[in-house]
Amino acid sequence: MDGLKRLRIARNGYILVSISFYIAGVLLFLLPQISPAAVCAAGGTVLVVYGVIKVIGYWSDDLYCLAFQYDLAHGLLLSIVGVLLLVCGPRLEPCLTPGLGILVLLDGLLTVQTTRDAKAFGLERWTWMLALATTACVLGVLIIAVPLQDALGARYLAGAALIAVGAMKHFVIKSTVQLSRRT
Repeated sequence: MDGLKRLRIARNGYILVSISFYIAGVLLFLLPQISPAAVCAAGGTVLVVYGVIKVIGYWSDDLYCLAFQYDLAHGLLLSIVGVLLLVCGPRLEPCLTPGLGILVLLDGLLTVQTTRDAKAFGLERWTWMLALATTACVLGVLIIAVPLQDALGARYLAGAALIAVGAMKHFVIKSTVQLSRRT
């Protein structure tokens, strides 16, 4: 598979994963009583797919090399976490919320670094990327640091974080990854 084909797969995959984050976030708002087993199955599947897309993106021919620059290790980590969720399921329930916070914070911090590089490249929309990354980081820290005794509150915060990460990833891909008209 050539680099441009990998780039197209990664770009479209990122957009689909972003949409799945939007949907998951909205579902946590609308169906906060969803079972931990369903969360683990859906979350594990999305993380494995997201991890594979990140690894494909890392090996693609991206013009700026911004969106995918940290994706080899990050993609492998997400795939491993996804497999753990699929295999261990609800036994990991106590780790779900803080684990999500850590992944959201990590994704936000890596995007902050990407934003710095985007600014150096002269990309005009770097400030929006920074705002979205900062929002994701704040939500990730809140998920980790604020002990919500109320499971409903934790689900709403997790839903907001998933929507924020979806928006951040969607915006970064649309802003930094350019496909030629031929691809």
